[in-house]
Amino acid sequence: MGHLFTAFGAGLLSFFSPCVLPLLPGYLSMLSGFSASELIKGDPKVLTRKVVISAVFFVLGFTVVFSIMGAAASALGDLLASHREVLAKIFGVVMALLGVHMTGLVNLNFLNYEKRLSLRGLAGGPAGAFLMGFAFALGWSPCIGPVLAFILSLAAVSGTAAKGVALLLAYSAGMAVPFLAAAFLTARFFAFIGRFKGALRYVEIAAGLILMAAGALLFFNRLMWMD
Repeated sequence: MGHLFTAFGAGLLSFFSPCVLPLLPGYLSMLSGFSASELIKGDPKVLTRKVVISAVFFVLGFTVVFSIMGAAASALGDLLASHREVLAKIFGVVMALLGVHMTGLVNLNFLNYEKRLSLRGLAGGPAGAFLMGFAFALGWSPCIGPVLAFILSLAAVSGTAAKGVALLLAYSAGMAVPFLAAAFLTARFFAFIGRFKGALRYVEIAAGLILMAAGALLFFNRLMWMD
């Protein structure tokens, strides 16, 4: 169970990253059809039910993509099963480097390139919200990329496709819970988060330190909860 809690926590870290949280009003606006200012101010015209339903389909969209990624990573690990120890060491080094980048101690320029698909024009009902979630997952930015890479690396050395998918489902749940809370609470959620805007950078640094530690543990084969 420990690996699932870790993946869930990684999803939370991704949600509260500086690349996702500040854009949340924009995502919910495109999903629901209400303006960002109406959502943030709690305008009476905002229909919570519509916002939540759209958010649910958005979550389903990115969950499907992340689950497929988990299965693919596990399949790759299966193909290279005889080299799993070497893979673990390589992934450990990569994770540590990604963690160093997130803390800002070293700036790896190639990770500053944002690979984000445009979500505009996809909105419009549950199907549109699902496609937006799909596009969001496929076009993840460098902010959530290192954390997602960490979970995919664990999926690759997890041993089975079922474990890989479970890891990515837990990761998706970590992102989904606060996202759905934001959709349901709207103005109250944004008012609460507004008090902690200055802490976003510290969240990123904490995520980087966690990645560095996890990379070291994976390199030295000390992530025992993966067995």
